[in-house]
Amino acid sequence: MTPNRLHNLDLGTLRSFVTIADSGSMTRAAGRLFMTQSAISMQIKRLEKSLGLSVFERTAQGMSPTTEGEQLLHFANQMLAINDEVMGRLTSPDYEGKIRLGAPGDVIYPHIPGILKEFSRDFPRVQIRFSSGPTVNLKNQYKQGLLDVMLTTERVASPGGSIINTQPLIWTGAVDGNAWKKRPLPLGISRNCAFRSSAIKMLDDSGLEWIDVVASQDDTAALAMVSADLCVSAELECVKNSGRIAIDHGGSLPVLPEFSVVLYSVDAPGNQLGQTMVDYLLRAFS
Repeated sequence: MTPNRLHNLDLGTLRSFVTIADSGSMTRAAGRLFMTQSAISMQIKRLEKSLGLSVFERTAQGMSPTTEGEQLLHFANQMLAINDEVMGRLTSPDYEGKIRLGAPGDVIYPHIPGILKEFSRDFPRVQIRFSSGPTVNLKNQYKQGLLDVMLTTERVASPGGSIINTQPLIWTGAVDGNAWKKRPLPLGISRNCAFRSSAIKMLDDSGLEWIDVVASQDDTAALAMVSADLCVSAELECVKNSGRIAIDHGGSLPVLPEFSVVLYSVDAPGNQLGQTMVDYLLRAFS
C-alpha cells in the first residue's frame, strides 16, 4: 500500500495569510511585509489550491477569512508563534541591554503594543523601557539623553526628526454623544496636548465660541470627560479608542489640520538596539 504523500504548509505563505486577515487587505499586507501585491496574491492562490478550499471572502469592504479560513488562522498563528520564538532564541544576534522608547499617548494605539510584543519576542534578552507623555516632555527627555528612540506628534519635524506618517486631526466625542452640539462648545484637551493650540486656533478663526472644561495637564482626565459626553476633543484619525468616536458634525465644526508622527533616534555607534527598534516602528507606521 502506497503511503499518502505528506503536504507541508509554507510558513511564509501562512505569514502572508495572517497579515491579510489582520489588515483586511492584500495591499496593506504587502506594505507590512515588504512584498508586492502580486507575490502575496500568488501565495494565497497556491495555498487555496493545495487545501482545495477558499480561505478568504472578497467583498467591497475588504477580505475576511471564510469559515475554513478561520480554522486555518487559529493554527497559523500558533505555527508562526513557535517559528518566531525558535528563530528569536537560536539565530538572532545575542542582543543584551536596554532600549528606552518614548511616545505620546496619541500614537500608542493601535501600533505600539504589537511593536513591543514583537521586539520582546525577537530579542528576549533586551529590556524595554517605555515612556509616554506629551510631546514637549518627551523632547526634553530626549535632549537630556534619557531616550534612545522617540515618536512625537508635530505639525513640522524638528531638526533630526523624520516624518513617518501623517494623519488629519478629527473631532471626537462620546458614542451617541451630543456635546458637540452645545454652544459655547465644551472643549476637553489637556494643557500639554500637542493638538490643543491648533484646535483652539481653528475654533477662533471660525468664530465658534468655546469653553475650556479640562484644567488638567494629564490626558486621562480629558479623555474621561469626552467619553462621558461632557466635551469634545481632537485626535489623530488613525487612533481608535473605546468610548470615543469621530464626530459626524456635517460641517458644524471647523476642519482641523494634519499632524505628523515624527521619529527621532540617537545616531551613535552604540545605539544598535535603537536602530533595530527604528526598523520595527517604520514597518508598523508605513
